[in-house]
Amino acid sequence: MKILYDDSLAANPAGSGTVTRGLLEALLKTDGIDVVVSRFESSSVASIDVGRKSARGRLRSAAAHFAYFAWQLPARARRARCDVIFSPSGLGPLRGRTPSVVTVHDLTLLRYPGTVHWLSRIYLRVMLRIQVRRAAAVCTGTQAVAAELRSRFPALPADRVHVVPDAPDPEVLLASPVPAETLAGRPFFLMVGTIEPRKNHLTAIKAFAQYLERHPGAPELLVLAGSPGWLYGPVLQAVAGLGLESRVMRVGHVDAGRLNWLYRHARALLFPSLYEGFGIPVLEAFALDCPVLAAAIPAVVEVAGEGTATLLDPMDVPAWTAALAEAAGAPQDDARRAAARRRASAFTWEGSAVALRDTLAAVTRQRPGWARA
Repeated sequence: MKILYDDSLAANPAGSGTVTRGLLEALLKTDGIDVVVSRFESSSVASIDVGRKSARGRLRSAAAHFAYFAWQLPARARRARCDVIFSPSGLGPLRGRTPSVVTVHDLTLLRYPGTVHWLSRIYLRVMLRIQVRRAAAVCTGTQAVAAELRSRFPALPADRVHVVPDAPDPEVLLASPVPAETLAGRPFFLMVGTIEPRKNHLTAIKAFAQYLERHPGAPELLVLAGSPGWLYGPVLQAVAGLGLESRVMRVGHVDAGRLNWLYRHARALLFPSLYEGFGIPVLEAFALDCPVLAAAIPAVVEVAGEGTATLLDPMDVPAWTAALAEAAGAPQDDARRAAARRRASAFTWEGSAVALRDTLAAVTRQRPGWARA
């Protein structure tokens, strides 16, 4: 089976980049397939700071994207005589007779449209609806998103939706820890993820402020590791408004060694997202013995499993405040830590690649009756 793999998001610093790289590396080692890589070359992929991109530049990028998915990608598949095209995103080919499989990581566009830039929202909504209609199969990372897809798109046959789980970033797990010298031995709580409304930094910041108010001598910092995304201004304003400039540290996107060290030394990972399709940082924290305080939302509950993390209402600031105090003062629970490590080990890119191979094989067997133009 010959696959054309769209590698366009490999340089993306968010979770989609982790998925693109992790799946490709594992697929290249998987029996029974031959992988041909295609990439849309664009410097914009490496940055998710929407506020620094002009509307004109984004329109040009969208036009180039459209040309790639409408003509270049299907033409490359045809020339390489590929059996199927796979995209680890919702952006797939718009024409051609080679069957395609796309990945819908989440339905943020429909659930929380206000958290996505208006220009991206229009373009990606159109692309999502086209791909759900024409793709031979749609992959998701969790059963939670699969159920949402079936609910939102009732015309989508259930047997065209396949769950291919994500996994921790192996580069992070295997990296040699690189100390963050700027922390100077200070204890800290950690957040990992793009700074944008959906990640709900505001709950964590408000809870941290209340924790410091109730424990005046508390030494902890709050470290925000992640690239700025869309509408991150309110996060910076909240930090300033609560007088936390000296206690909240933004370190931006960090390399694998630094992130490994941050996980290993944090009091806890705070993951209060309003909505997620998976939650890779939760599994990375599990694997590196970092306690996890996470939002009790469907995908995260599914990924975390039982007895591994403290799960909280993402909007309940008092509950998060109490959880911070407990994480700061209590020793780690050995049973919970062992359960978390076991849970993390159940998710590997090798296993995901096998699940994807089986999905793609099923699509190629159905190829004679495909033809969704």
